[in-house]
Amino acid sequence: MQLVINKQEYYIPAKWNEVTLRQYQKFMATHNKDASASEQELHLISCFTGVSPAIIGKAKKSQITKVVNRLALLIEEKPSEELIMEFEINGTEYGFHPNLQELKLKEFVDLDNALSDGWKNMHKIMSILYRPIVSRKGSKYEIEEYDYTSAKSRAIQFLDGLSVEIVNGGAAFFLLIVREYIQIMQVYSKLDRTKKRQHIRQTKKLLRKTMGGTQ
Repeated sequence: MQLVINKQEYYIPAKWNEVTLRQYQKFMATHNKDASASEQELHLISCFTGVSPAIIGKAKKSQITKVVNRLALLIEEKPSEELIMEFEINGTEYGFHPNLQELKLKEFVDLDNALSDGWKNMHKIMSILYRPIVSRKGSKYEIEEYDYTSAKSRAIQFLDGLSVEIVNGGAAFFLLIVREYIQIMQVYSKLDRTKKRQHIRQTKKLLRKTMGGTQ
């Protein structure tokens, strides 16, 4: 579907794999529940098309109604939580971290810091979970060693390179691992109660932050 304003065409996404992470972050960060219905409609179209509200304001009301109805269907349909293990951007293959239970301390700390702001930092979270594939052996692969500098550069690229569908699948899987980690810690609670309480407290904190960012 196209929105035509002054002979200029703007594409209206119909699926979550057509919405970039940057577009969704903007929508989440600037959405105002107290705004009027027309203002919210204008905001929704602007975020999901990249067109300024000033330009959208020049469109016919009948066009806006069709676009809003189209986007409303998209919003009602939740993004898939299926994990997409691999994807390619500009010729580089990226793979999801093959073993989250083996996260190194520096990776976990940076993930924890990024999760404090949920969707606002989702590009940073994805840059830790998804990294360039450096080698393959059968169906398995190895990803690049974690480095903060390269992750920072990758995060910027992911803003426009990742779709909401890829991001939501990665975030949902990461949350599942966190839940399993809590269960494992409960099994070993009798061995070291002090250590158990500390880890459970930290992991539950991480869990709350993750849920707040992905729901």
